[in-house]
Amino acid sequence: MDSSTFLKRALTFQHELKMNTYPNAFSLAQLSGCSRSTAVRTIDRLRYEFGVPIEYDESQRGYYLINPEYTFNLLPPGRDELVALILLSELATIVDDGGLQNAIGSLWSQLTIGRSDIDHDLEHLRKKFSSETTSIAKLADVDLLRLLSLCHRGQPVSVRYRSPWRHDEDREYKGTFERLHYSDGILYALFDDCTTRRMVLNVSFLRDVQDIPEIPPRAADSPAPTPSKEHWLEGYGVWSGAKPETIEIAISAPASRYYSAQTWHSEQEDSWEGDILVRRFPGIPSPELARRVLSLGRHVRSIKPAAIVRLIREDVEHLSRLAQAAEGSD
Repeated sequence: MDSSTFLKRALTFQHELKMNTYPNAFSLAQLSGCSRSTAVRTIDRLRYEFGVPIEYDESQRGYYLINPEYTFNLLPPGRDELVALILLSELATIVDDGGLQNAIGSLWSQLTIGRSDIDHDLEHLRKKFSSETTSIAKLADVDLLRLLSLCHRGQPVSVRYRSPWRHDEDREYKGTFERLHYSDGILYALFDDCTTRRMVLNVSFLRDVQDIPEIPPRAADSPAPTPSKEHWLEGYGVWSGAKPETIEIAISAPASRYYSAQTWHSEQEDSWEGDILVRRFPGIPSPELARRVLSLGRHVRSIKPAAIVRLIREDVEHLSRLAQAAEGSD
């Protein structure tokens, strides 16, 4: 079972509790290969959702079983697993496969046995729910399966690519796909170009992808390949090659309540100063992040670090010049 799954993390934490090692979020993250915030959520779910009797020992800086004789039962599916099944049922309608939908319904029935708080008729529930599946369905149009296969095999390819932001004509790159990342309706590819660097490509702008027998080896004296500054993408610097910093944004009411319900980053940490939301998360000062902050407008109280402020100032000055020019022409 993959180490990123909740069950694997739960079993790891259970083992450490039995061994009296006083596990905490940091140690669980190291043992499971997950982020600290994911480890925190895992411990909280075990404690509050599944009722595992644990307490935190300040002197040992870790958790212990209040009742050493406590027996861990087989973990039933929790809230996240059942919600995922509802979403899967919705997505299954895209392929119009009755067998798949029946299988999902059968699994739902098995997992909700004994749960008086949940309706056992998944089809009935699904009729009361809808989601925007258009952006996910678009993945079929960009030949996701072939790109994933190319990534897995490390197959050398030649690609024709044209970005409307940077290119007036097609560019040809030779190299290998290393990873794919889907964010906000856009599929990105981390591509290792044999002659220059790793770069992030928007898959929508790929004109052609052809297998080739081999690629020329990179010169021994060439610098380590890292993306250039032009290759930022959604997610505040994923694959950018830059060292993440702590981004801090303070948001005033009433926007603070609205944005507190949104997830900007998997490792974000929110705190409150009165009715002001202070959100911190790792990232790099990027154009995408600057646009996100600008969208908050007058509700922004403060921003850190200074590098992101400089990017925002450049955009604001540009917009101000346009506004002044428009006013002058009236």
